[in-house]
Parts: sequence; structure tokens; C-alpha cells
Amino acid sequence: MFEKEQENGLRRRNYAEGQEINQEAKEKAVEEAEKKMAARERAEQMLREVKSAKQQMQKIVANMQQVVKAVQAIRSQLKLVGNDIPSVDRDATVLKSLQNKMMDLKSQLSGLRQALIVEEENSLREKFPDWTDGQVEVEAVKRAEDIIATLGLNDG
Repeated sequence: MFEKEQENGLRRRNYAEGQEINQEAKEKAVEEAEKKMAARERAEQMLREVKSAKQQMQKIVANMQQVVKAVQAIRSQLKLVGNDIPSVDRDATVLKSLQNKMMDLKSQLSGLRQALIVEEENSLREKFPDWTDGQVEVEAVKRAEDIIATLGLNDG
């Protein structure tokens, strides 16, 4: 009788430990999913900023071209000499600032890409412990590139 009680107690402990392990695995999976979502949200925000900066730059360049043409036409009519156009100079300064912002955002996106690859590698190592480092790296890069393509971040 005592042995049966011990066996039942052991089964209950094993069951409780199994439940605890399952709960920890679920929590870890949720935590990993939250990390991936946060990285994706950061990437999407940067994509919006990149697109906005590109649009601003395109508008400024188009405006600069129109102003230069208009000023050249007026100067030729008035037979004036000189190429200084204050509004174009200001636009050129803003354009340079936007180009610097674009370079910074692209650098940040590159960092996010690397972080995404690392997260994918960690996830793959847990799911496929028998894979070699090379297999993990190739698949992680592929998955990260797929996510980046889905977000539209691979067009530079």
C-alpha cells in the first residue's frame, strides 16, 4: 500500500513538473513572438519614415528644378548675370539634411536586419537542435529576408 501511495505521489509530481515545463515553454514562445512583433513594428515605423523622407526629397528636387528654370527664364529676359537663387540654396540645405536622415535610417534598418537574423537563429536552434550552424544561418537569413521583403524594406 505504501508503495502505491509513493508511486501515485511520484506520478503527481511528474505531472506537475510536466505542466510547469509546458507553461514555461508557452511563456517563452509568447515572449519570442512579442520580440519579433516589436522588431517588426520598429522596422515598419522606419519604413514609413524612409518613404516620407524620399517623398520630401522628390518634392524638393522637383521644386528646385522648377524654380531654377523660372529664374533662368526671368534672368534671360532681363539679361541678368549670376546664378545665386536663395530659395534653391535653402532647398539644397534641406535636401542635404534629408539625405543624412535617409543614411541614418538605412543604417538603423541594417541593424534591425541583423537583430532579426539573430532572433531567427535563436528560434531555429531551439526548434532544430540537430541542425549545423551553417544550416541555421542560411535558414535564418532566408527567413529574415522574407520578412524584410514582406515589409517592403529591401528596395533600399
